[in-house]
Amino acid sequence: MPDIFFSIIIPTYNRASFIVKTIQSIINQTYSNFEIIVVDDGSTDNTEEVVKSIKDERIKYYKKENAERGAARNFGTKKAKGDFITFVDSDDIVYNNYLEQANMFINNNLNAKIFHQLFEIKDVEGNLLQRNISIKKNIFKSLVFEGNFMACQGMFLEKNFALEYSFIEDRDIAASEDYELWLRIACNYEILINPVVTSALIEHSNRSVQNINPNKLIKRKLKMLEILFTNSRIKNHILPYKKNILSNTYSYISLHLAMANYKKESIIYLIKSITNSPSFIFKKRFFAIVKHNILSLFR
Repeated sequence: MPDIFFSIIIPTYNRASFIVKTIQSIINQTYSNFEIIVVDDGSTDNTEEVVKSIKDERIKYYKKENAERGAARNFGTKKAKGDFITFVDSDDIVYNNYLEQANMFINNNLNAKIFHQLFEIKDVEGNLLQRNISIKKNIFKSLVFEGNFMACQGMFLEKNFALEYSFIEDRDIAASEDYELWLRIACNYEILINPVVTSALIEHSNRSVQNINPNKLIKRKLKMLEILFTNSRIKNHILPYKKNILSNTYSYISLHLAMANYKKESIIYLIKSITNSPSFIFKKRFFAIVKHNILSLFR
């Protein structure tokens, strides 16, 4: 069984207080054939000092002008020497079997170009909040009907494949660039699932999804829709599901606006979601939106 050389790419921006735990979780792997590529996307804190204080020859640090996470990941991919690329955000952690499980999966699926390992969500104290353990039989349709159920973390791409399928570097869709990429790939390629939990996303108050600017959120998701329905590599595959994608996107906007206490705007997008797919009223997200909007009355 040949050992795969992995490149773990960590895009980061002002995460000096988190990134040590992230890097340490990678260093603690039971599998040692890897490099860590930290791409500092123009941090203004002491991220550089913190990263360079960690003495491990496998860590490579690059600082570049801020251009958002999609550009940072692409930059890291071009610098990578690994057979396979994987991405880890600088406020999350991987478990010590992250790479060992990936190496086993690749050796058992020699034609694999891209696959995803499962993750769970924890708080900063390590308490389990949610486990993403559902195995999807059809990745393409799951992305269409459920939205982005996969994170960048846990995604492994063969190096040349990653260079061919790069992230869009339009900062207007930052935080949705991964969904666009997974959907673009799934339209043309099979994404495999390695059904083992090997990492954790850490929920904290400074996480980007927790700090909602309503105008930016709406602009980002609408720009994503524009890209999906104009990109020739995607649109012909998803046009039959246009109403489902619209409903899912509008409901995502509605939920996050409701969570941020923008009740009026949330209801507008909730109505848009139901208009495109009336069956949405039977989904968990519908009840979550209603719950948050009711709670906002008492804030």
